[in-house]
Amino acid sequence: MNQPKPYRPDTLASRWEISATTVRNMCDDGRLPHFKIGKLYRIPAAAVEEYEECQTSPSADSAADTAFHGMKAASAGAINLKHARERKPRQKHGIDT
Repeated sequence: MNQPKPYRPDTLASRWEISATTVRNMCDDGRLPHFKIGKLYRIPAAAVEEYEECQTSPSADSAADTAFHGMKAASAGAINLKHARERKPRQKHGIDT
C-alpha cells in the first residue's frame, strides 16, 4: 500500500500560507498531530487532510459562525504569558574577595 509522504513544516506552511514556525507551534500545542525524527517535525498527510476538513466544515455544536474556525477565542482582555524559570545566582568558585 502506497501511503503519501508526510509533510515537512516548510512545505505545509507554503500550502497554508503561514510560517513554518507557526506550523511547529501548532504541533507543539497539540493542534496538529505529528511525529519527530530527531529534531525534524513530520506531519502525516492524513492529519493534514483531517485538520483542513475540520477548518472548512462547521461544527455540529457551534452556535454561530466565527472567525476562529474550531479554535476557542481567548477571554476578552486575557493575556497568556509563559514565564521563564527564575535562575539562582551562580556562585563563583576559587575566587577570594
